Amino acid sequence: MKLRFLVIGFGFMGQTHAGNLLKNPRAELAGIVDPYSPFERLASIKGNKATVHLTPEDIRDVPHYASMEEAFAESEADAAIIALPTKLHYDAVIRSLERGYHVMVEKPFSIHLEECAEMCALAEKKKKVLAVGYVVRGMKEYQCLRETVRNGRLGKLTFLSMTRITGVPDWGNWNDPEFIQASGGALFDLVSHDLDFARYCLGEPAEIRADPILCREFHGNMVQAVLRYPGWNVRVEGGFVSPPAFPFRRNYTAYFEEGTLLSDAPGDFREITKEGIRTESFADDNPYYTEADHFITAIQSGDISGICTGEDAFRSIQCCHRIAGQLQ
Repeated sequence: MKLRFLVIGFGFMGQTHAGNLLKNPRAELAGIVDPYSPFERLASIKGNKATVHLTPEDIRDVPHYASMEEAFAESEADAAIIALPTKLHYDAVIRSLERGYHVMVEKPFSIHLEECAEMCALAEKKKKVLAVGYVVRGMKEYQCLRETVRNGRLGKLTFLSMTRITGVPDWGNWNDPEFIQASGGALFDLVSHDLDFARYCLGEPAEIRADPILCREFHGNMVQAVLRYPGWNVRVEGGFVSPPAFPFRRNYTAYFEEGTLLSDAPGDFREITKEGIRTESFADDNPYYTEADHFITAIQSGDISGICTGEDAFRSIQCCHRIAGQLQ
């Protein structure tokens, strides 16, 4: 039986998830929840448009609800994907769990530790799956890195550097200190991806050191930090830069005793050893589809190995706060 989903919030991430649910044979898109018409939202999309593969025709027969109250009263659903602005995550997650839905919420989860704890506690009480959209975990080039760390085929990791930089978003006011504080800024909105992956790949860092000067120079929109582990370090850097047209750039370089792994763009992977350079391309990878599919598996079978659980995301947010405390 197909799982019935509500997509709550129909910006570019809601549109991304809706498109992938429509392609999934185990899912049914039971409704779109947004105060604006989904067709208007599609026409005025802002954000990472490359992740959206959806046309007005695709959603012509999908029910639209202007509010969560309306959706809860009139629809039948098993799960909700919440793709609202970060400051609205907590209320939407709590209401959805109380309604009896399994929930996947977009990263960063919440920027407030107490809210993270409450959402996790309610999910456990209601016996519902709570997943958080730290999608980098499912990207194949990052999976290759994690597998190499775990199987030791290139020896021990000695240093890992991860960068994630893009233009200042053209949604929201990213030059307003109050807006940055409410959203968590680049630390929670962008760099949290790499902090989460470092934890997922390597475990909890023993120490974190951040650079407050760089952060101040970019008005809170640039973060650089070093995560210290026994035997190796991880450097993360990321943020929003002007102008908005600045292209999205993300990469990693992982140095091992017997080789180096590189990824300079989505889908790009290179392994450099004394035997030469091995290249792979994962250009057709759709980690957002995989993420939702693993969420479905977790609901249907109880296998949570493929998702970032609320509890795990909570620990990533704790890492963010360890950095935030050094940037003030």
